[in-house]
Amino acid sequence: MRAFKTTLVAIFFLADPQSVSANDNSSFPQFHRRRGDFLGLNMPRMGNKWPNRKGSGWLSLQTPAKYTAYPVFGRIQGMVPLQVSFDYSFDNHFTIGGYVGRFEANYLDTYGTEPYKCAILSNSGGLRMSLHFSDLFNSMFGERVNVRKWDLYATGHIGWHTITWNVDQKYRGSRDFSIGTFSSIGIMAGIKWLPTPRFGVFVEGGKGPVSIFGFGLSAKILK
Repeated sequence: MRAFKTTLVAIFFLADPQSVSANDNSSFPQFHRRRGDFLGLNMPRMGNKWPNRKGSGWLSLQTPAKYTAYPVFGRIQGMVPLQVSFDYSFDNHFTIGGYVGRFEANYLDTYGTEPYKCAILSNSGGLRMSLHFSDLFNSMFGERVNVRKWDLYATGHIGWHTITWNVDQKYRGSRDFSIGTFSSIGIMAGIKWLPTPRFGVFVEGGKGPVSIFGFGLSAKILK
Protein backbone atom coordinates (compact mmCIF):
# COMPACT_ATOMS: atom_id res chain seq x y z
CA MET A 1 0.00 0.00 0.00
CA ARG A 2 2.97 2.35 0.54
CA ALA A 3 3.72 2.28 -3.19
CA PHE A 4 0.10 3.12 -3.97
CA LYS A 5 0.12 6.10 -1.61
CA THR A 6 3.41 7.34 -3.04
CA THR A 7 1.96 7.22 -6.55
CA LEU A 8 -1.09 9.24 -5.50
CA VAL A 9 1.02 11.87 -3.71
CA ALA A 10 3.20 12.28 -6.80
CA ILE A 11 0.14 12.83 -8.99
CA PHE A 12 -1.29 15.38 -6.56
CA PHE A 13 1.85 17.53 -6.62
CA LEU A 14 2.43 17.25 -10.36
CA ALA A 15 -1.11 18.28 -11.32
CA ASP A 16 -1.56 21.86 -12.57
CA PRO A 17 -2.97 23.79 -9.61
CA GLN A 18 -4.87 26.24 -11.83
CA SER A 19 -6.83 24.38 -14.45
CA VAL A 20 -7.14 21.21 -16.49
CA SER A 21 -8.68 21.34 -19.95
CA ALA A 22 -11.22 18.75 -21.00
CA ASN A 23 -9.18 18.04 -24.12
CA ASP A 24 -12.06 16.63 -26.08
CA ASN A 25 -12.82 19.74 -28.12
CA SER A 26 -12.77 23.50 -27.72
CA SER A 27 -16.38 23.62 -26.56
CA PHE A 28 -15.54 21.88 -23.30
CA PRO A 29 -15.37 24.10 -20.21
CA GLN A 30 -12.19 24.48 -18.17
CA PHE A 31 -11.85 22.62 -14.87
CA HIS A 32 -10.98 24.85 -11.91
CA ARG A 33 -9.95 24.13 -8.36
CA ARG A 34 -12.67 24.58 -5.75
CA ARG A 35 -12.08 24.87 -2.02
CA GLY A 36 -13.05 21.72 -0.19
CA ASP A 37 -12.30 19.31 -3.05
CA PHE A 38 -11.09 15.93 -1.85
CA LEU A 39 -7.30 16.23 -1.26
CA GLY A 40 -7.30 19.53 -3.17
CA LEU A 41 -7.47 17.96 -6.64
CA ASN A 42 -8.89 19.86 -9.60
CA MET A 43 -12.41 18.66 -10.18
CA PRO A 44 -13.97 18.35 -13.65
CA ARG A 45 -17.14 20.38 -14.25
CA MET A 46 -18.71 18.17 -16.90
CA GLY A 47 -21.88 16.97 -15.18
CA ASN A 48 -23.12 13.81 -16.86
CA LYS A 49 -20.25 13.97 -19.36
CA TRP A 50 -17.66 13.00 -16.74
CA PRO A 51 -17.78 9.18 -16.47
CA ASN A 52 -16.83 9.08 -12.78
CA ARG A 53 -18.68 12.05 -11.33
CA LYS A 54 -19.46 11.90 -7.64
CA GLY A 55 -22.29 9.49 -6.88
CA SER A 56 -21.85 7.29 -9.95
CA GLY A 57 -21.31 3.55 -9.76
CA TRP A 58 -19.79 1.03 -12.17
CA LEU A 59 -20.33 -2.73 -12.14
CA SER A 60 -17.60 -4.74 -13.89
CA LEU A 61 -16.97 -8.33 -14.94
CA GLN A 62 -13.45 -9.38 -15.81
CA THR A 63 -11.24 -12.39 -16.34
CA PRO A 64 -7.57 -12.44 -15.34
CA ALA A 65 -4.61 -13.64 -17.40
CA LYS A 66 -1.07 -14.64 -16.40
CA TYR A 67 -2.04 -16.09 -13.03
CA THR A 68 0.00 -15.35 -9.91
CA ALA A 69 -2.35 -17.10 -7.46
CA TYR A 70 -2.85 -20.37 -9.35
CA PRO A 71 -0.33 -22.91 -10.63
CA VAL A 72 -0.10 -23.46 -14.37
CA PHE A 73 0.65 -27.00 -15.52
CA GLY A 74 -0.80 -29.69 -17.75
CA ARG A 75 -4.03 -28.81 -19.52
CA ILE A 76 -6.73 -26.77 -17.79
CA GLN A 77 -10.38 -27.49 -18.48
CA GLY A 78 -13.38 -25.62 -17.13
CA MET A 79 -14.36 -22.04 -16.47
CA VAL A 80 -11.80 -19.27 -16.62
CA PRO A 81 -11.36 -17.25 -13.42
CA LEU A 82 -14.05 -14.57 -13.14
CA GLN A 83 -14.17 -11.46 -10.99
CA VAL A 84 -17.09 -9.12 -10.34
CA SER A 85 -16.38 -5.68 -8.89
CA PHE A 86 -18.31 -2.56 -8.00
CA ASP A 87 -16.80 0.93 -7.79
CA TYR A 88 -18.62 3.90 -6.26
CA SER A 89 -17.45 7.48 -6.88
CA PHE A 90 -17.34 9.16 -3.48
CA ASP A 91 -15.47 11.97 -5.26
CA ASN A 92 -15.09 13.05 -8.90
CA HIS A 93 -11.69 11.37 -9.20
CA PHE A 94 -11.79 8.62 -6.59
CA THR A 95 -13.85 5.44 -6.37
CA ILE A 96 -14.05 2.85 -3.63
CA GLY A 97 -15.59 -0.59 -3.81
CA GLY A 98 -15.07 -4.30 -3.58
CA TYR A 99 -14.64 -7.42 -5.64
CA VAL A 100 -15.43 -11.15 -5.48
CA GLY A 101 -14.02 -13.85 -7.71
CA ARG A 102 -14.19 -17.57 -8.39
CA PHE A 103 -12.11 -20.15 -10.23
CA GLU A 104 -13.18 -23.76 -10.71
CA ALA A 105 -11.42 -26.05 -13.17
CA ASN A 106 -9.87 -29.46 -13.84
CA TYR A 107 -6.16 -29.94 -14.47
CA LEU A 108 -5.17 -32.81 -16.77
CA ASP A 109 -1.56 -33.82 -16.17
CA THR A 110 0.80 -36.79 -16.17
CA TYR A 111 2.68 -38.45 -13.32
CA GLY A 112 5.63 -39.99 -15.10
CA THR A 113 3.80 -41.58 -18.00
CA GLU A 114 0.53 -41.99 -16.09
CA PRO A 115 -2.20 -39.46 -16.87
CA TYR A 116 -4.31 -38.14 -14.00
CA LYS A 117 -6.88 -35.46 -13.26
CA CYS A 118 -7.22 -33.08 -10.33
CA ALA A 119 -9.56 -30.19 -9.59
CA ILE A 120 -9.10 -26.73 -8.11
CA LEU A 121 -11.66 -24.49 -6.42
CA SER A 122 -10.82 -20.93 -5.44
CA ASN A 123 -12.82 -18.01 -4.09
CA SER A 124 -11.49 -14.49 -3.71
CA GLY A 125 -12.64 -11.13 -2.44
CA GLY A 126 -11.45 -7.81 -1.14
CA LEU A 127 -11.60 -4.03 -1.19
CA ARG A 128 -10.34 -1.65 -3.87
CA MET A 129 -9.78 2.06 -4.35
CA SER A 130 -9.12 3.79 -7.67
CA LEU A 131 -7.91 7.15 -8.92
CA HIS A 132 -9.33 8.20 -12.32
CA PHE A 133 -6.95 10.69 -13.86
CA SER A 134 -7.57 11.20 -17.59
CA ASP A 135 -7.93 14.96 -17.14
CA LEU A 136 -4.89 15.14 -14.85
CA PHE A 137 -2.87 13.21 -17.43
CA ASN A 138 -3.79 15.80 -20.05
CA SER A 139 -2.74 18.60 -17.74
CA MET A 140 0.58 17.05 -16.73
CA PHE A 141 1.74 15.94 -20.18
CA GLY A 142 -0.05 18.35 -22.50
CA GLU A 143 -2.01 15.55 -24.18
CA ARG A 144 -5.54 15.66 -25.57
CA VAL A 145 -7.05 12.40 -24.36
CA ASN A 146 -10.81 12.46 -24.91
CA VAL A 147 -11.96 12.14 -21.31
CA ARG A 148 -15.49 11.25 -22.44
CA LYS A 149 -14.19 8.16 -24.24
CA TRP A 150 -11.06 7.11 -22.32
CA ASP A 151 -10.79 6.51 -18.58
CA LEU A 152 -7.22 6.24 -17.29
CA TYR A 153 -7.00 4.90 -13.75
CA ALA A 154 -4.87 3.26 -11.07
CA THR A 155 -6.36 0.79 -8.61
CA GLY A 156 -5.02 -0.43 -5.30
CA HIS A 157 -6.52 -3.49 -3.63
CA ILE A 158 -6.29 -5.54 -0.47
CA GLY A 159 -7.94 -8.93 -0.30
CA TRP A 160 -7.68 -12.67 -0.01
CA HIS A 161 -8.16 -15.86 -1.98
CA THR A 162 -8.74 -19.46 -0.93
CA ILE A 163 -7.53 -22.58 -2.71
CA THR A 164 -8.68 -26.16 -2.28
CA TRP A 165 -7.66 -29.17 -4.37
CA ASN A 166 -9.30 -32.47 -5.11
CA VAL A 167 -6.33 -34.70 -5.97
CA ASP A 168 -5.29 -38.24 -5.17
CA GLN A 169 -2.66 -38.44 -2.44
CA LYS A 170 -0.38 -40.32 -4.83
CA TYR A 171 0.12 -37.22 -6.98
CA ARG A 172 0.41 -34.54 -4.31
CA GLY A 173 4.20 -34.45 -4.36
CA SER A 174 4.44 -33.92 -8.11
CA ARG A 175 3.03 -30.37 -8.26
CA ASP A 176 2.25 -27.38 -6.07
CA PHE A 177 -1.05 -28.36 -4.50
CA SER A 178 -0.97 -25.80 -1.69
CA ILE A 179 -4.28 -25.21 0.06
CA GLY A 180 -5.44 -22.49 2.41
CA THR A 181 -6.29 -18.81 2.54
CA PHE A 182 -3.81 -16.31 1.12
CA SER A 183 -3.65 -12.51 1.34
CA SER A 184 -3.26 -10.21 -1.65
CA ILE A 185 -2.12 -6.57 -1.83
CA GLY A 186 -1.26 -4.80 -5.06
CA ILE A 187 -1.68 -2.00 -7.58
CA MET A 188 -2.85 -2.12 -11.18
CA ALA A 189 -3.00 0.53 -13.91
CA GLY A 190 -5.85 0.39 -16.38
CA ILE A 191 -7.51 2.01 -19.34
CA LYS A 192 -11.21 1.87 -20.17
CA TRP A 193 -12.73 2.70 -23.55
CA LEU A 194 -16.27 4.08 -23.36
CA PRO A 195 -18.13 3.65 -26.66
CA THR A 196 -21.24 4.93 -24.84
CA PRO A 197 -21.54 6.93 -21.59
CA ARG A 198 -22.81 3.86 -19.70
CA PHE A 199 -20.70 1.02 -21.12
CA GLY A 200 -16.96 0.37 -21.21
CA VAL A 201 -14.32 -2.17 -22.19
CA PHE A 202 -11.14 -2.20 -20.14
CA VAL A 203 -7.71 -3.79 -19.73
CA GLU A 204 -5.50 -3.71 -16.63
CA GLY A 205 -1.92 -4.61 -15.80
CA GLY A 206 0.11 -4.83 -12.60
CA LYS A 207 -0.17 -6.84 -9.39
CA GLY A 208 -3.81 -7.85 -9.30
CA PRO A 209 -5.70 -10.08 -6.88
CA VAL A 210 -4.84 -13.30 -8.75
CA SER A 211 -2.94 -12.25 -11.90
CA ILE A 212 -0.83 -9.59 -13.59
CA PHE A 213 -3.30 -8.86 -16.40
CA GLY A 214 -7.05 -8.57 -16.64
CA PHE A 215 -9.68 -7.48 -19.14
CA GLY A 216 -13.43 -7.14 -19.07
CA LEU A 217 -16.63 -5.13 -19.41
CA SER A 218 -18.14 -2.36 -17.27
CA ALA A 219 -21.65 -0.93 -17.01
CA LYS A 220 -22.65 2.27 -15.25
CA ILE A 221 -25.56 1.46 -12.93
CA LEU A 222 -25.69 4.63 -10.81
CA LYS A 223 -26.09 8.19 -12.21
